[in-house]
Amino acid sequence: MKKCIDLTAYLLILLVFYSCNGDVFVDDFRSSDSELTLDGNGDVAVIRFASSNWDLLIYTHSDNFSYPYKIYDVDGNLTTTGEVPYLEGLGKIVCDEELTGFTIERSNSKELKITVDENARSIHFQFMIMVGNEYEYQEIYVDISPSDRYVFDRITYSLDAYSYKRETYTLKDFVQTNSSDIFYSHVWFPYENARYEVAFGSNRSEAFQLLGKDNLTVEIPSLEDGRLGMNGKQAQYTSMQQTLPFPNTEQVEVPIPPNSIQHIILKMDYEWFETEYTLYATQPKTGKQRIITGMLQSKIPGKYYLIRENLK
Repeated sequence: MKKCIDLTAYLLILLVFYSCNGDVFVDDFRSSDSELTLDGNGDVAVIRFASSNWDLLIYTHSDNFSYPYKIYDVDGNLTTTGEVPYLEGLGKIVCDEELTGFTIERSNSKELKITVDENARSIHFQFMIMVGNEYEYQEIYVDISPSDRYVFDRITYSLDAYSYKRETYTLKDFVQTNSSDIFYSHVWFPYENARYEVAFGSNRSEAFQLLGKDNLTVEIPSLEDGRLGMNGKQAQYTSMQQTLPFPNTEQVEVPIPPNSIQHIILKMDYEWFETEYTLYATQPKTGKQRIITGMLQSKIPGKYYLIRENLK
């Protein structure tokens, strides 16, 4: 039968029993371990208790999020799931969240074994184990350090199936006056303010945490002759939008007639595409591989247009 245990209610129950049974003698089950620090790369720890008259409750307080737990009996049968797991008797509690995984197993009535799968977060993961009976309880705090960062293997893109559109933007819009009696040439660099923008995105929470803080340079596709291909372009694999160099130094001379005022507008086409990417990375100590999927968006400057209008 599924047990729904509220942490506050559990504490109150323990305190009530403890206060009402102050004269009852029971074996002190408590362990000498009250704080544990485990390596996020797959550490194992065993907590030994003085006696076996206790059950356990786990409470996660690493942040404000809830984590899914599975509770198994001594025969390995899944009995229930919950965000504040409670285990009575022998069995195990498993946390298999996207970034952090560990198992707390009670196969011996006087021992708890904690086995860390990994902590792929960039910060420590902390939780509390509460062990107790109707007379007393003990809090044991567990800290799992971040595991080694994953190592980039490769990244692939969908080059045949992608979204594409062309949009036109106004880059400059101003009035130029020539009060002289001769032609005046105004020199422009059309691509001076053009922006080549790239953005990686993913709905996977671990996408930009696995590889550490150092920005990873990866190859990205680009448009050439209307087709998407790998043409030697590179960008940083980061969740932040980035602007890439666009070294087009083309210049154009715009002649302004004598004694005239001209309204000049510079417009530019941008080619926009979005395509799916798949990134592969491996944990160096455990050999575990993760596959991250997401979308790459890119906006590339294209042709420019000059629009001129005589105002006088």
